[in-house]
Amino acid sequence: MAIQVILVPAGAEHQAVMRGLKGVRSAPPVIPVPAGPTAFRACLQSWEDRARFADQEILLIGLGGSLAPRHRVGDAILLEQVLNAAGELPTESSDRPKSSLKGETLSQTQPLFKGGRGDRLAQCDRTLTESLAQRLKIPIGTGVMCDRIITTVAEKRRLGDRYQADVVDMESAVLLEAMPQAKVAILRVISDDCSHDLPDISGAIGPDGSLRAGTLARSFLKRPMAALNFISGSLQGLNALEQFTLALFGPASG
Repeated sequence: MAIQVILVPAGAEHQAVMRGLKGVRSAPPVIPVPAGPTAFRACLQSWEDRARFADQEILLIGLGGSLAPRHRVGDAILLEQVLNAAGELPTESSDRPKSSLKGETLSQTQPLFKGGRGDRLAQCDRTLTESLAQRLKIPIGTGVMCDRIITTVAEKRRLGDRYQADVVDMESAVLLEAMPQAKVAILRVISDDCSHDLPDISGAIGPDGSLRAGTLARSFLKRPMAALNFISGSLQGLNALEQFTLALFGPASG
């Protein structure tokens, strides 16, 4: 089952995928898309080739955050299903103090999804996903989509524990909901694990998917060690993204 088009967040992730495809003959077209659910949804709605690929094989590829200790920076995972938590997840500033002061677990507080784990659950194409997993020899798991970057170890572990999810991103459920007839596979490469907090970069991506450089720089200055971990993980993840792209579409993949 051949992939007809690749969707990847614009910027460094898109550049890594293009490096992986360099020299690959007959590679599928690569479409850079904005980060974040709102901007990505708008992008899909105005996508000129949406009808063309409405029932075709689509690969959404990019970086993601690990929600389980077994998934480390540089590892890759294919998603079999995705829970949509956009708009349901409390902000870290409002959520963290309440739970820490009262000693509550996540199960004692308001659920992240209004209907529980089965609500707003979308499935990837099983045949395509299993085929790619066998080719790359990587695991298949569950994803959660949020509308902001999850930056603390505590919140990542709560998400992972409550929903038995493996990875968090900001685009996957949008594609599955917007193009339900398409045969979608979603590949995420881990750029941040659940053993180190990130700088508070939750506001670094604007509603249009653009990077707010000033916000990012200020968050790095406030937590320089966390910033170094974030940069290191991002570079490792991007390098792995390039290598997995080559492994998937390069000469040996056929």
